[in-house]
Amino acid sequence: MMMILCAVTSIVLLATLTTAAVDDTCMRYGLDIDQPGASCSDIYQKNPSIQDQSGYYLIKTDHLFLAHCEMGDNGWMKVADFDASRGDKCPTGWTDITVNNIRMCRSPSNTAGCYSRTFPVHGTSYRKIRGKLRGYQKYTTDGFNGAISINAAYVDGVSITIGNPRKHVWTFAVGISDDQDNPGNVCPCAANPKSAPPSFVGEHYYCESGNTGPYEDTIYTSDPLWDGAGCVHPNNNCCTNVGLPWFIREFPIAQDDDIEVRICTNSDYSNEAVLVDQLELYVQ
Repeated sequence: MMMILCAVTSIVLLATLTTAAVDDTCMRYGLDIDQPGASCSDIYQKNPSIQDQSGYYLIKTDHLFLAHCEMGDNGWMKVADFDASRGDKCPTGWTDITVNNIRMCRSPSNTAGCYSRTFPVHGTSYRKIRGKLRGYQKYTTDGFNGAISINAAYVDGVSITIGNPRKHVWTFAVGISDDQDNPGNVCPCAANPKSAPPSFVGEHYYCESGNTGPYEDTIYTSDPLWDGAGCVHPNNNCCTNVGLPWFIREFPIAQDDDIEVRICTNSDYSNEAVLVDQLELYVQ
């Protein structure tokens, strides 16, 4: 069984690594069933010959599994990689929708609330999470809407958390307009800000609107959210963060919880929605 598993692993690795990187695969750290790594970063540090070779490696926590490792910047384990434009199906728990020839995912219900998808890390220990998300606005999204519980729909947007009880990682909020002085909630970074994030979010968020001017009952497909572009008003600072479209969150102590991603709104679909077509998550 060991020889069969090693051979299968070698085939997987051969599809992603150069010939030089898989020479004597069954004798290499992270490539041998008898020498699995503890994480992508661990493999990166202990196997210098593969530090520029991204692909699948063997990791063992409470069980043995194949992980896709991005072997740069000390090694990152891929946790989620979804892109509807290349034909990927929506993650379980979300629903497929196509608008203006753009495929995207929405909540599976027309009622308000948060709709969750959890991405496993298989017990891998990490201190950093990085990722990016792209989405779209429908109608009257309110950004941060005044709710103060991390378990509630505190945002019209996407909430990323870990653990139980939940610990905040990052929030992607959607304001109602980039530039209008609207009585509803807009982004804290917009030209006429009206809302602030709850204390547990702090500065760990991005916020943008796909709409400029008065809002309409439509999905604003012409301006994707959280991509660092489309903030046309000179007093709007929602696209100026140097990290966009990526976020990174570092924790003072190691974590091993799976990552939960929730699409949230505090009103039903007829009034507002947040839709997602790209998501990437990595841990280190």
